[in-house]
Formats: sequence, structure tokens, C-alpha cells
Amino acid sequence: MTRYAPQRAQAVVEFALVLPLLMLVAAGTIEFGRGFYANSQLLQAVQEGARYGAVLGHAADTSGIVQRVQQAAPGGAGDSVTVLCNTLAAPTVGARCTRGNLLTVTAYHRQAVVIPVFPLPALQQTAVATMLIE
Repeated sequence: MTRYAPQRAQAVVEFALVLPLLMLVAAGTIEFGRGFYANSQLLQAVQEGARYGAVLGHAADTSGIVQRVQQAAPGGAGDSVTVLCNTLAAPTVGARCTRGNLLTVTAYHRQAVVIPVFPLPALQQTAVATMLIE
């Protein structure tokens, strides 16, 4: 019965050597998934805001577009949103938000890392959506 004891001890040592690597891979997978989900949410939010302004006739109401984006954004009101209108012929910043021009909605989100494996900075995410104002 004592001849199996070294094999058990060897398994414990091997497990102790492999466990940190497995934990690192699991933490990285979780953080990547959280970041990917937040980026998808942010992209959906700017698309919804651009559609709200361009198709539903609220292009001149930039505060309404910003509010619409922040309602769907992963950071809520903490995410910054910019709304710009450009002409089709020459991209002029500050053009009027009227029919035939382009409405561009940009949102910025800061995704904090919650698993403190390494002291990593927060992920900066940006999403842009452009639609023709109808």
C-alpha cells in the first residue's frame, strides 16, 4: 500500500504547477467574453441611435439621440456620445441635420477589468454608426 504514495504526491505537485495556468486561461476567457459582449452592446446602441435620428425623423434632436444611445449602452449615462451631421458631397462637420445628409453617431465606453490577475488598464471601446437622413 505504501508503494502508491509517491505517485499521489507527484499528481499533487503536477496539479499545483498547472493550476495557475488554468486559472489564467479561465480569467482571460471571462474578461474577453465580457469585453466582446460590451462591444456588441455598444455597437447595437449606436445603430439604434442612428436609426432613431435618421429614419424616425429626430435628426435635429441630438439630445434625444444621445439619450436613446445611453439607454442601450453598456455603461448607461457614463458612456459619452457624439452626434454629427455631414453632407454627402463634401464632409462638412457641423452641417445641418436635414434630409439627404449623413447622421453619424459615435459612442465611447470604458470597460473595467474585474478579475485582478494582472494590473490591466480598462479597455477603451468605440462604436460608430452612420445613416442617411430620410
